[in-house]
Amino acid sequence: MNKLYYQIISVLLVLVSAPVAYKARFLDASGTLAASLLGVIVGVTQGPVFLLLLMLFLGTNSVFTKIGYVKKALAGAAEPKGGARTWRSVVANGLVATIFAVLGVFSHSLFVIVGMLAALSAASADTTATEIGLLSNSKPRLITDWSEVAAGTSGGVTPLGFFGAFLGAAIMALTSVILVFFIWPRLPNALFSFDPVKGSVTKPWSYAFSVLIGGFCGSIFDSVLGATVQAKYKCVSCSALTEKRKVHCNKPVRFYSGVRWIDNDFVNLISCFAGSAVGLLSFLLLR
Repeated sequence: MNKLYYQIISVLLVLVSAPVAYKARFLDASGTLAASLLGVIVGVTQGPVFLLLLMLFLGTNSVFTKIGYVKKALAGAAEPKGGARTWRSVVANGLVATIFAVLGVFSHSLFVIVGMLAALSAASADTTATEIGLLSNSKPRLITDWSEVAAGTSGGVTPLGFFGAFLGAAIMALTSVILVFFIWPRLPNALFSFDPVKGSVTKPWSYAFSVLIGGFCGSIFDSVLGATVQAKYKCVSCSALTEKRKVHCNKPVRFYSGVRWIDNDFVNLISCFAGSAVGLLSFLLLR
């Protein structure tokens, strides 16, 4: 099986899965197009196995988004459009991993794979922390000064949310270890004839820990940025703080704090970079 064979399989996987994700309302129209583009890039550069990992990230986190959606909506903290992600959300959570996938074409190194999967782990941890944390019965506290805040406030954390962050990162760490150490090396004529494990002294546990810690720390960094620099707006009707730039409670909002041009998607993007950096540093120290 040559490189072209894997690339064709990857494109076919995208063509089949994209309509399913749209139909299931995991993605809206723009999100479907963006996810398809990133999926093709990852599949063509790193092969269908890594594309499946990207699809796993989308699927599991979309499921967590829809769990308890009514309760989240009543609290005013649910994702709009029934939880369907837009192109901005897709790019914010998937761009860093895609960049590492492209770098893997030029640098056949396990560091590139760790960077890619630590970025996905950070995105997964942040999404799972948010979606599970919103179901918590305890009052969220701002991560910077531990003051009580309303559910859905950027930078607000709960014990259940911390568990969600760990769970999201652990899912990516476990599946990526199975992928890299037990599936990829057994594929016939791996893409670009590159086996990252062959001749390596890396142990599966150090690889898994790096992806796990990168994801979890990326989620924590996301909360810190959300509490400090992310733009917040105040509803003129109920005085609630929100990320929404225009309307809350069908009433206009006013800028309250943070940096106007830093929204949740930008924070997610930077946190994925941070998760990759932590994961790579951990991998460098442990290998």
